[in-house]
Amino acid sequence: MLIAARAVQGIGAAIISPAALSIVTTTFHEGAERNKALGIWGALGGSGAAAGVLFGGIITKYLGWQWIFYVNVPVGAIVFGLALPFVPESRADLGHRRFDAAGAITVTGGLALLVYAISKAPDVGWGSARTILLLIASVAILAVFVVIERRSSAPLMPFRIFRIRSLLAANIVGFLLGAVIFANFLVLTLYVQQVLGWSALKTGVTFLATAGTTVIWAGVAQALTTRFGPRPVIVVGLLVLALSMGWYTQIPVDGHFWPDLLPPYLIFALGLAFSFVPVTIAALAQVEAHDAGLASGLINTNQQIGGAIGVALASTIFVSSAKSLLKTGHSPAEAFTSGYQDAFWALIGLAVLGAILAFVMLRGTEAPVPEAQAETA
Repeated sequence: MLIAARAVQGIGAAIISPAALSIVTTTFHEGAERNKALGIWGALGGSGAAAGVLFGGIITKYLGWQWIFYVNVPVGAIVFGLALPFVPESRADLGHRRFDAAGAITVTGGLALLVYAISKAPDVGWGSARTILLLIASVAILAVFVVIERRSSAPLMPFRIFRIRSLLAANIVGFLLGAVIFANFLVLTLYVQQVLGWSALKTGVTFLATAGTTVIWAGVAQALTTRFGPRPVIVVGLLVLALSMGWYTQIPVDGHFWPDLLPPYLIFALGLAFSFVPVTIAALAQVEAHDAGLASGLINTNQQIGGAIGVALASTIFVSSAKSLLKTGHSPAEAFTSGYQDAFWALIGLAVLGAILAFVMLRGTEAPVPEAQAETA
């Protein structure tokens, strides 16, 4: 039952998120106007993970954990009601009405199997026959998807879109960014609850420091991206994320909100805005209107897949490190804290790798010239 519910929830998210982002892309012209809109989008999306912890804690405390699923029903109803009068109808002129069913089935099946294998690997072991066979099967299915797309006259994902340099770079960096963001919040939540003994409510309230300041910095991020292009902003953002997690590698067993957590919470919010917003802008730059849905779906999918892999990687490192220390006589609190510190070191590596790739792959991409200046020239 739970698996079926999560599957339906995933289908809904896969429909809504790319569609909403593509609406923003096609509604506003590329440049300062679209960047402001994407800055708002990034503020909501970047702070959403932290805000989810906050509201999840409140709901769990006063209504019960089951209500984290029920609460989506009224939210969905409200959004549906508002979408009808405020969102204009639009359709992409693709020149055909065919649907690539074979491509949809293989890419969905391959990605689902890949995420499942990775998410279960920390429990059954990365070297187990089950994990290895599932990974091989997922790669094989995705390889079939590539063959189908290259031969299809109406492919679900035309590979020509990857000729857009900024889009390709943004999706690779977005993958690593998703891994860092998702795993960071998971590891922090485990630390404050399992080691510090905080309640779900207190955990959620403390994350408000990250959620609230991310919204503020998102406006600055989009303005800097408009002026200087996405490359320097993304690089700075990812390095700031690495800096904040470097602070987390020093978390003590008897940590406190101040000074152990609040400063890196605030630093992480800065890095989150300075990376999430320009990555989204770069992923949609130079994309034609009829490819807006495709580009939106790509960046969302890469961030989600990255998040699943990041969580699995952090969990594996934490579990392995904690088990080794427990066997040598360390207390659970000491073992867990050390395991979390090791996980943060791995996430620092991913953030730095993302910064390097952004610096190299986005070289030559310039900030778009405002229309007024272009006409004058």
